[in-house]
Amino acid sequence: MLIDKPRNQGPSHDAAFRPLLQALAGGSDPLPRVAAAGRRSAEREIALTVALDILRTTYRTVGEEPSFEAIRTLCQSWTECTLTYLHASSCEDAGTGLATTPHLRTRLTELYRIAERQGRYLPDTHTLVVAEPVGERPCDARLANLGGALRTVFRDPEVIARLGAERVATIVRLDDHLAEHLGTLRSAIGYWPDAGEPGTAGAPRTKIWSERLPTLSDWSDSFVNDLATT
Repeated sequence: MLIDKPRNQGPSHDAAFRPLLQALAGGSDPLPRVAAAGRRSAEREIALTVALDILRTTYRTVGEEPSFEAIRTLCQSWTECTLTYLHASSCEDAGTGLATTPHLRTRLTELYRIAERQGRYLPDTHTLVVAEPVGERPCDARLANLGGALRTVFRDPEVIARLGAERVATIVRLDDHLAEHLGTLRSAIGYWPDAGEPGTAGAPRTKIWSERLPTLSDWSDSFVNDLATT
């Protein structure tokens, strides 16, 4: 069962497991080191199957086989680290700094669940406000500016996200001031001035509207996807 390595050396192809080998050789609890090795493996983009092979090799170096607890700990720490990374990368759009479309879908699903637990009907309490620049495909900076304007006009929006390639959207609470807020937003960013004169209404440069949320949470994903692609 032993591989041809001295007992004080770990697998040469990955240093993440060396602290585990030291713990095994020294007789200390290996599980914290297993957890750390799982996290480091995920951070270094080592596949879980490869990490499990290295775990087995490390244990065999000291004449042992990994226990069920060790295997479970490695899988759990690797998975948690990977999911944390994926969640973080899917939450923020790199170009604009706004939330991503997947994060908007996730937050909308969460709001449906919260409303259901509280005995409320989400389309009666929240709406989706969408802003879309007119004309050429907008650059990231312009979409980021739209997101900033939405944040300024609406108090405590649930999330402000890039919606597909050319839109920005936010989930806001419905109240008696929605029309007023939309008007303020249009006045601030909605029109090019006529004849280059500031402060005068002209051709719309940004379309701004509100979308009623779907009746059921099961329809929310397709609702967001349709807005992101049309």
